[in-house]
Amino acid sequence: MTKPVVVFDYDGTLVDTFAAKQRSYARAVMEALGLGEELRPVLEASYARTSGANRFVQLAETATELGVSVSDAQREDFSRRFSAYNAQSADAMPEFSSARRVLEALGTRYDLVLVSGLPQDALVADAKRRGLASHFVRIEGGDKGQAIDRLLAEGRQVCMLVGDTPHDESVALKRGIPFYRVGGDGDLARLLEVLQ
Repeated sequence: MTKPVVVFDYDGTLVDTFAAKQRSYARAVMEALGLGEELRPVLEASYARTSGANRFVQLAETATELGVSVSDAQREDFSRRFSAYNAQSADAMPEFSSARRVLEALGTRYDLVLVSGLPQDALVADAKRRGLASHFVRIEGGDKGQAIDRLLAEGRQVCMLVGDTPHDESVALKRGIPFYRVGGDGDLARLLEVLQ
């Protein structure tokens, strides 16, 4: 018999990435679209509103806000730059101190699945680099909602989505799945009490 599933977001839920990725996002957008430094606050605010979504969804929302169009070449340039700047600042993105303890404890009772708006290759590589990949029965980057839809289509009992953004919460609520918000390490540690 299969175990029930707990789905974890990655950035901001297990790894403290927000500030570093916000800077990387603004820089990548400015360079890919040829925007000036004066728009950095607008870009950082846009990242904050769309954090948790797929990077191309974020870029589309930013472009709409700015009233600019983005070519396919610019999208790819943005993605390449965003990935490169995130990789350069990886050491400034520590995992939350309780992450391993929580994953180890929950892994005895649940199948843990890792989802993220990150591209699949980048998500798997970072989770492996940190030694977190082994805690998960499945790792899916790209679209969190589609990843959860696949689990549900397989007949898996998804008990909860653990995430940190309004986007994560909307993904869970749309599918009738309980959502647990992580706003820092203390919230992540308390998850063990919630899922007793």
